Amino acid sequence: MPAFSHELERAAFLKRYFPQAQVWVSDPTWENHRFIFERAGFTVNTYPYYDEATGGLKFDAMLAAIDALPKHSIVVLHACCHNPTGVDLDNAQWEQLIGVLQKRELLPFVDMAYQGFGAGLDADAFAVREIARRGVPALVANSFSKNFSLYGERCGGLSLICESAAEADRVLGQLTSAVRSNYSNPPTHGAKIVTKILTTPALDQSWRNELSAMCQRIAGMRTAIHDRLSQHLSGEALSRYIKQRGMLTYTGLSADQVDRLREQYGVYILRSGRMCVAGLNERNVGPVAEAVAKVLASNA
Repeated sequence: MPAFSHELERAAFLKRYFPQAQVWVSDPTWENHRFIFERAGFTVNTYPYYDEATGGLKFDAMLAAIDALPKHSIVVLHACCHNPTGVDLDNAQWEQLIGVLQKRELLPFVDMAYQGFGAGLDADAFAVREIARRGVPALVANSFSKNFSLYGERCGGLSLICESAAEADRVLGQLTSAVRSNYSNPPTHGAKIVTKILTTPALDQSWRNELSAMCQRIAGMRTAIHDRLSQHLSGEALSRYIKQRGMLTYTGLSADQVDRLREQYGVYILRSGRMCVAGLNERNVGPVAEAVAKVLASNA
């Protein structure tokens, strides 16, 4: 099956069965979440998530907002390595949130695009497994674009958690009909690669080892840029670099500061302040940290 962006084409499928429902995404979220749900005719709203002051999570505000949503609201969640902030819920927070989703009869739509890049394959799957364990109806879209290096193949899957086997059969029938009228049969090249790796013990172990090494490398780059910045600056805000997870991090830089970073030092990040930590290495982390420090110091 195609990866998450195509899975969200199933938004039209959801619209058919939940025509009055609205969609709620984190503030901020991956921009395509909003675009594709809106294209399907949904009203898209935001719930509190990122705390700009601390570089952390507004968990209490997030939980309160979701606890006030109408029944059957669709709540888009990031399973791990939140895009674009890198800020994740811990296990205890997930347990609280899932309890609210279940109590309020909300429909979680979980984006799992970066499994293995946060705290490891198993740890990154905690939210999805807990939702399934509790029997909360949900949709889970996972992508193999990053963790199998199959970005050009758009390979992933859509899984649905249903309350009974009979319901699962009915849902599968409706999904099969929707797929048939859309692309009929998806490309299989990427899927066959993933299947071969996961069903061959030696290849599976090699993949797990390589993914773990990449996860550790990214964590190492987070520590490295934090330590280099700490040589020039001080303050609790620097801890965001090591508290956030995955490839992406929010630097706290304003759009104007990002522009100066690009124009004066040749360092390119998104104007939202999002930096790709995976793009750092031992050669460039020092110059990048020094440039960020100079831009921040000039605004102090």
